Order: sequence, then structure tokens, then C-alpha cells
Amino acid sequence: MEALLFSYAAKVLLLVFPFKYCLKFVSNDNCKHTQPDVRELKQIKKAVYRINALAFWDNKCLVMSFASRWMLQRRRIPSQISLGVAFDEKNNLMAHAWLKTCEYEIVDKGGNYRELYQF
Repeated sequence: MEALLFSYAAKVLLLVFPFKYCLKFVSNDNCKHTQPDVRELKQIKKAVYRINALAFWDNKCLVMSFASRWMLQRRRIPSQISLGVAFDEKNNLMAHAWLKTCEYEIVDKGGNYRELYQF
């Protein structure tokens, strides 16, 4: 339920507000810098991907990254969202967002994306 709620909130936030204002809602300020439990990280990843398959709206990588960040913030686990681009085989530009914490990817990078921005 937590993943569904945060996924819905992230989708609405990104639809209603400009992106520069959305960044203020996903700040990583209050997170302690300790080694998180890998089992907990796997549960968060599983929940976010499961909701992605069940949601009636199309959860893109940015929505999944925001929802995951909020779930990690509730547990005071620091994380990093990265935004990047790559070209596909037809030379079209593709954008992607992924989230990792302590070298564990919650939202997978899944390709040869060039990182442009991280927060």
C-alpha cells in the first residue's frame, strides 16, 4: 500500500508542478548515513516494481524513482536519483531516471545511459 500511495503521489506531483519545484519534495536532507539492510532494500524494490505492473497509469522511471526515494526517506536511508540520456538503435534520444542507495539499485539503470544530473 505504501508503494501504491507514493507512486500515485509522485505521478500527481509531476503532472501538476514544474520539475524544479518537484525536486524540493524529494530532498535527501534528513537521512542518516548508515549501511541499510539489503533485505529491506530488496523489499522496497519489489514493492515498487509490483505496483508498476498493477497501476492503471503508466509508471515511468521518474515516478518510480520519486516513490522509492520517499519510501527510503521514511526509513532514513540516503539515496541518489540520477537522470541520464542515451541513443537507441535508430539514433533517437532516450531519457531515463534511476535510483540507488549504497551501490544497490532500487530503480535499475538498465542500459548505457550517460548521467547528466544527480540529486
